[in-house]
Order: sequence, then structure tokens, then C-alpha cells
Amino acid sequence: MTDLPTLIAKAIRTADNSFFSEDYTKQAMAVMKALTAAGYEICPKTAPDKLVEYAIDNMPFGRMKPEDFIKEFYTTIVTNARRLEK
Repeated sequence: MTDLPTLIAKAIRTADNSFFSEDYTKQAMAVMKALTAAGYEICPKTAPDKLVEYAIDNMPFGRMKPEDFIKEFYTTIVTNARRLEK
């Protein structure tokens, strides 16, 4: 797995190689796309109420090992963080 600074630097370099009037939005979108492709997601540091409600409503029922529960919970929160922030 590539370290994050290298991944971000490569995305910016690939997105916009002009010397003047850089398109920072284009660079930002390239970084976000590269992070997503590498398995990362950008999400708020604090879970909004809407996201907490979604996670509660969508957690699996039944007996689970604690590590499986945490993995499932984490995936549910991170996968839906940006989708539900609107």
C-alpha cells in the first residue's frame, strides 16, 4: 500500500501539470479519486446524527464476535459518511 503523502502527490502531479493558473478543484478531485481507488474514504471526524441513526438502523442482528461487529460497524459508518452528510 502506498503511503498517503505519496499517493496525494502523484494524484496532484497527474491531474494538473500547468505552471500557471493551476486548477485546484481538478487537483482536489484527482486526490479524492486516487484515495477512493486505494481503498480510503474521506469522512467527517465526528459522526453526524443522521449517520448515527443510519448505522443503528442498519447494523446486523444476531450473535457476532466482537471483532466482526467492529469491522461491520466501521464499514457501515465510513461507507455512508459522505453520502449521508447532505
